[in-house]
Amino acid sequence: MSEIVLRKIWHRGQYRIAAFFKWDDLKTRQKMKRIGARYSRTHRCWHLEYCKDNYNLLQKHFDHLVIEKRPQSRGKENSNVKASAQKERQHLPIAQTSERPLSHSEKTGNSVHKSETHQIDPRLNLRVLDPVGKYWVLKMNYVQSYTKALKKVKGVYWNKTHKAYMVYRHPKAKQKVEAIFGVPLFDDDYYFKQNFSKNLNVEIFSYQQDKRYALLKFTKDFRLIEILRRLNQSKYTKSENGYLLPATPKNLESLKLLLSDLNVKITLHVKDAYFSRKKTINRKSEQLTGTKQRLMDMVPDRAKSYVEDMVNMLLAMNYSNSTIKSYTNAFINFLIDHDYSNPQEMNRKTVVKYLSKLSEYGLKSASGHMVVNALKFYYKHVLEWDDTQSWTIPRPKKEKTLPKVLSVDECRRIIEAVKQPKHKLILLLAYGAGMRVSEICDLRWTDIDFTEHKILVKSGKGKKDRQVMLPYSIVEYFNTYKELYTTKNYVFEGQIKGQPYSTESCRSIMRRALKSAGINKKVNIHSLRHSFATHLLEAGTDIRFIQKLLGHNSIKTTTIYTHVSQKSTKHIESPLDKLSKNIKNTSKD
Repeated sequence: MSEIVLRKIWHRGQYRIAAFFKWDDLKTRQKMKRIGARYSRTHRCWHLEYCKDNYNLLQKHFDHLVIEKRPQSRGKENSNVKASAQKERQHLPIAQTSERPLSHSEKTGNSVHKSETHQIDPRLNLRVLDPVGKYWVLKMNYVQSYTKALKKVKGVYWNKTHKAYMVYRHPKAKQKVEAIFGVPLFDDDYYFKQNFSKNLNVEIFSYQQDKRYALLKFTKDFRLIEILRRLNQSKYTKSENGYLLPATPKNLESLKLLLSDLNVKITLHVKDAYFSRKKTINRKSEQLTGTKQRLMDMVPDRAKSYVEDMVNMLLAMNYSNSTIKSYTNAFINFLIDHDYSNPQEMNRKTVVKYLSKLSEYGLKSASGHMVVNALKFYYKHVLEWDDTQSWTIPRPKKEKTLPKVLSVDECRRIIEAVKQPKHKLILLLAYGAGMRVSEICDLRWTDIDFTEHKILVKSGKGKKDRQVMLPYSIVEYFNTYKELYTTKNYVFEGQIKGQPYSTESCRSIMRRALKSAGINKKVNIHSLRHSFATHLLEAGTDIRFIQKLLGHNSIKTTTIYTHVSQKSTKHIESPLDKLSKNIKNTSKD
């Protein structure tokens, strides 16, 4: 067996014992699995919970263990003695540090160590996250006695979205919460004592990578962040550590108006002519630019050229935004797994080994095909290898899965469970017109023909337009919706006016509806589209018409619904049922 290096790491909100060894050491990998260790693709190591028992477990099963100690930082002796001493303690052997009390840095960091103190109930897995606005953030597992006690404290509430407790930054709230857990948890950074920056500044620069945008640098204050992140078409760039905003006169005017209440000093480092109406950015351009920026921010500088070449080629070939994200993310994961090595220097054996590892991790065939497509695209179109150079990358065998379909009664219960008009209309369109969730979010008022009862789906999957039915029963809901919501362009708008509703919000509507209706099936909003097609087929609709309504290229894709339709099978009697009847009749005689 190879030498195993142990190191203390921070992973997914808690400290872990990380074990580093050669990847090709199969015996060590098998032993790690047997003792309950898990593999981290981020840190490229096997890891266990940071506690004394697990350290002793590793000592019991492995002989060649080396505990890595990081060197002390060399700085100014007078100012850094405490910090270096603390850093040294964090990397002492685990057996010696597992019983020590909670240090100040750990109380104010991102985790409370359940294994390093016996004062906190280990069932809680208690974690203190960074403060958000006027709240401290507390994450923990559900334990009834602690949850009841927290609910009684004034200034504490449960945030359903982030699944965390928000604790108002006040001395009394701090005292009561810490009394529940028996340990100090928060710093004295109370909300009313917080010193806001009196001199708020926003500096506006030109953005060299794309002249259509202006780069906003600002004083780090959460009040400014809340305003900038909610500006229409604004987006944060990690590389520049600032916000990008389309350089139009209207956006500059809106920015000045929103910042006027805070007395923010705005400094322009560009000429007034930099802001032009010609720099107005449409939704498609905004999506693609934002996607490219986010993908480039995911990789270090040494790998940016590979990713940029990939994204540029996908954009040049007019691939959709979702395809660009899927292909490039798969390619980035491939680079991460090979430590951002040059893909041109890799051979077929390396790629096959990577695909084998993904399959070993339980990756589904559909995801495997997407990875193969991404790699083939890079080698064929970016590196311009022909078929002999790019070899033949093996494809995983497809699983023949059936779509998850709801019954008519279940669809009725789901729709009736939703009371909010906007949410109800979204589900009605998914089931009544068989539209995809992305098509519902991108639906505009101009695409709906109320006279002919038709809906024009523009640029659906595969960049195809098609017409679907507008059910007569939905028109009444549309009229009610128009009275309540004054949207001009998109039918369903999100938090930012003029921007479409998010697909994730639609999915959460379906999740809540399923819970309210008491349906335990593992289905999502796309299952309403499957149900639409299946119920049409069962009602006797020609499969060719269903194909057109769904926008399928091949009839083979649509015929899958014949396998879940009850029309052809509900009248077939099982031979067991016939046998049971004969047995009953014989027993009566």
